[in-house]
Amino acid sequence: MKNVIVSWSGGKDSSLALFKLLNDPNVKVKGLFSTVSSESDRLPMHEVKRTWLARQAEAIGLPHYELELPSQASNEIYEQELQKLFEEFKKQGIYTVVYADLFLEDIRTYRDEMLDRLGMEGYYPLWKADSRIIANEFINSGFMAIVTTVDTDQLSPDFMGEEYSNDFLNRLPSSVDPCGEHGEFHTFVFDGPIFRQPISVITGKSFSTMNKRFVHIELKRSSN
Repeated sequence: MKNVIVSWSGGKDSSLALFKLLNDPNVKVKGLFSTVSSESDRLPMHEVKRTWLARQAEAIGLPHYELELPSQASNEIYEQELQKLFEEFKKQGIYTVVYADLFLEDIRTYRDEMLDRLGMEGYYPLWKADSRIIANEFINSGFMAIVTTVDTDQLSPDFMGEEYSNDFLNRLPSSVDPCGEHGEFHTFVFDGPIFRQPISVITGKSFSTMNKRFVHIELKRSSN
């Protein structure tokens, strides 16, 4: 049985990848790890606060590790800090990192070359799967997610804060990947078959980053 650690964004793709791994008798998931900004206390690009990632891990029942980086850290700094974290994983017999990438070859090439330098290997359970099939599988498996980020250069901000659903998919422009693989949008998963209990969450105020190109929704705890 292979021990793995899952690169965790809290979104739909990493959730579906984790779901597949938890049902794979040849794999033992030892935990999740996320990169967070030391300045904002958020997951970069998704801009979800780190506390929400911790709540997901608690609801799933897996350890959650954080790679904390300064904003706009160079690849050199990123890899230096990642190596420190990986050394801790190796002590637990973990040499495989799971990523939920679908088809972006340049990203996978970078990951694999970096992992090789750091004495690790990558595993991609969703690789080359059709985006529409992955989207439908996510929804049909009983997952529920909120669209937390929209790249307004690629998608209308009106989609932000919506539930990731069949209705959402049917209204997407044809130019937008159903899984947002080109960064068109990001999601936060709050319920589904990997969770022991749903996460109580509602949407709050919106805010923007990077010259207002990216619009995000703040997540708040539900009073229910």
